[in-house]
Amino acid sequence: MLVSAFIIMPKESSNFTTELNSTSRNTTDITPIVSPTPYGESDPTSTPYNGEQTGGEHRPFNIVPVLPEPTPFGPVSASNVTDSTAWRAVAKNAWQYFDPGIGVDPNTGLPGATIGFPFFTDWDLGVYLQAVIDAQRIGLISKNGAWGSTDRIEKILTFLETRQLAEGNLPYWWYEAGTAGMWLDGCLQAEGTVNVADTGRLLVALKNLKKYDFTLTERVNNLVYQRMNYSPMWSNITMLVDRADIYDYPVARGFASFWPDKFSHVPDQILSNIYTAPKVETYGVKLPKAKISCEPMFISIFDFQKQDERLLNLSKQVYLAHEARYNETGRFGAFSEGNSGYGQFIYEWVVLPDGRTWVVQNVYGQDWGISPVIYTKIAFSFLSVYKTQYARDMVVAIEKALAQPTSMYNDGIDDAVPDDIRITSEVGSNTNGLILSAARYSIVKNP
Repeated sequence: MLVSAFIIMPKESSNFTTELNSTSRNTTDITPIVSPTPYGESDPTSTPYNGEQTGGEHRPFNIVPVLPEPTPFGPVSASNVTDSTAWRAVAKNAWQYFDPGIGVDPNTGLPGATIGFPFFTDWDLGVYLQAVIDAQRIGLISKNGAWGSTDRIEKILTFLETRQLAEGNLPYWWYEAGTAGMWLDGCLQAEGTVNVADTGRLLVALKNLKKYDFTLTERVNNLVYQRMNYSPMWSNITMLVDRADIYDYPVARGFASFWPDKFSHVPDQILSNIYTAPKVETYGVKLPKAKISCEPMFISIFDFQKQDERLLNLSKQVYLAHEARYNETGRFGAFSEGNSGYGQFIYEWVVLPDGRTWVVQNVYGQDWGISPVIYTKIAFSFLSVYKTQYARDMVVAIEKALAQPTSMYNDGIDDAVPDDIRITSEVGSNTNGLILSAARYSIVKNP
């Protein structure tokens, strides 16, 4: 049995714990974290990817995925305009990841974080739950029948109502899709019980589930208020009022969705901190000196019914910086986080608090000397929200680089396109889930 140690691993910087708390990582104190749990952390002094996957044993689902034959063009490349028809084709491609036996276990109905890696955190579960809601809303699946939205949601809720919990009714950090049990190896590697950011992502999806189907409100509330004990995390969320990190924003809103009296002020203060930070200019665009990457901004735009105008303005400025960088350098960019293709999970920062821009770091917060990845999920998000020629050209470049542009999407490609294309081999739920949300957002806005 894993001994519970409720901590938050300092994913983004090696001195993150000491900046906020003098205690060590192996205490029961909670240290805030602002990013989802990556899998497969490797030694920060290790050499780049040498062709072998690091980070533990990859156990596939019982069914071997049968992928469609490749076709020469993706939905955007094949269309003159990126209309709702093209976006439905994009959504259909992304949804393939969540087919039973591919990214979802055919017996338990639980997701894996990436193809061939049938383990998941609460972040991954939140992504899958949101994907189910999005897929039904745009007509990819029905509500009824086997593997319809009702059936899939029932499997998720049943898991949450019955899953193995750690001491104090806290969720474990990692679970195994095939057994629905706690994944011991992953929890030991993570050195803790649960991640606050992962919890926040799940809370966002559960809040959206109540809006999607009000008949599930009581079950969701019982899960959040009765079965789980999230109160030990509350001090972490309160501490975020002193930070200027865009990752904190959707996480804080997730907690505020269920405890508005305690946390409704926290997301507002985070944006205020970012907006009032000193500015740095990059390629002629001024951005605040804060921790800024794209994924949390688009999660907030796609998954919250109401958006703060400051968030929308910040997102637009970050997009304009990407386009200006391309105009100057000729290299596409879609900065986010995810697999790098070199056996390292990376974070790409458009800006950091020290004023540096366009920085790639590993999970220890150390600069990582590789070309940035053009993340597929952010390229599609740019196209969904801003509908620009730059975003379309970037998506077309990605589609042409992919071996199967009409199947579920790889995490990304190297930013050296078109000079030296390198495709990340990983296909994951974060990528395909966000692309599905981007498609739903565009279809709803422009039916």
